[in-house]
Amino acid sequence: MDLTTLDDDELDEHRRAVQTEQERRRRLADVPVQVADAARRFIEDGGDPAILQAAITDAAAPTEP
Repeated sequence: MDLTTLDDDELDEHRRAVQTEQERRRRLADVPVQVADAARRFIEDGGDPAILQAAITDAAAPTEP
């Protein structure tokens, strides 16, 4: 892609698209670690691991339109 051919609006749109993709990739890397840390603390505090499994299963279930 030749960025020099884009006008200012197109270049800004491209910049926003790149930032959005970088944030998505960062979340994909960070969230599993954050979930594991939260789960570990939850279980250490006496929480039932089955509750966590149900929460993740519910979150992964398809939503109705």
